[in-house]
Amino acid sequence: CYGVDPKSVTKDWKCARCKANAMTESCCLCSLRGGALQKANNNKWVHVLCAVAVLEARFVNITERSPVDLSGIPLQRFKLKCYYCKKRLKKTSGCCVQCSHGRCPTAYHPTCAQAAGVLMQPDEWPFVVYVTCCRHKGPIQTERNKAAMHELTVGQRVICKHKNGRYYQCDVVQLSKETFYEYVYRIVSNGCFQNRNCAQLGPPPQGEVVQVRWTDGLVYGARFVAAHIIQMYQVEFEDGSQLTAKRDDVYTLDEELPKRVKSRLSKASDMRFDGIFEDKEAIQQSKRQRVINSRYRGDYIEPVIYRAIME
Repeated sequence: CYGVDPKSVTKDWKCARCKANAMTESCCLCSLRGGALQKANNNKWVHVLCAVAVLEARFVNITERSPVDLSGIPLQRFKLKCYYCKKRLKKTSGCCVQCSHGRCPTAYHPTCAQAAGVLMQPDEWPFVVYVTCCRHKGPIQTERNKAAMHELTVGQRVICKHKNGRYYQCDVVQLSKETFYEYVYRIVSNGCFQNRNCAQLGPPPQGEVVQVRWTDGLVYGARFVAAHIIQMYQVEFEDGSQLTAKRDDVYTLDEELPKRVKSRLSKASDMRFDGIFEDKEAIQQSKRQRVINSRYRGDYIEPVIYRAIME
């Protein structure tokens, strides 16, 4: 995580802070000393953890994890008060991240959140870390035993999630294997890219800087990590609709279903008549618009990149 090649480490190896003899320096994003610190572009120091957790911070050199560019962090983020620090500190310091559930204004320093056991998980692009505060922390979901998951066969009756968000019984109609490419985003490049036909030439070399066109139609810089060949299952529901899913998203009839699946499990007969007697326009108007509480309107920091993608 510190951006050091294990092969280059010797007995005399020192971290960036020790090399600079900056033993009294603290992280400018959380004000704590110690830990894995890297130099920032403002001659200050930043924890690698804080640089990863704060969305607008970025590594100029991804491989070496340094320097850390802090110029994109909005001023409002520095004004947020840490849930754990605000009672002990008279002056607001550092930079906070907020709970990822909706527009929850609960804020933490990344290191405070880690020390307090706040759930922080890797998230999908464009976000990096998904933060769950204590108020939104639901019951711990046990992971499925992948070793006990058997391969499915054509014609087998299974349970899968329909496009309407509920789970129904369906039939496996086709098996296929698809290649998925894994990338690391937020790469800054000099713009030197080569066109490559991956269908004919296969995946690019590991670590090569590439450009990826995302689902929003925009092109992002990324670094290729690996290619994964995954078994996919095409299932057909009673209403005739089909979708392709991974094995993790398909459940057999004799399998113990998680609570979140049980709560949304429906009979296929209920699905046949969905939407026949309902006007689409009326359904759209009946949806309640999510509005942030006026009390916290000034406390929530909406990431600029999220708004750009939504627009």
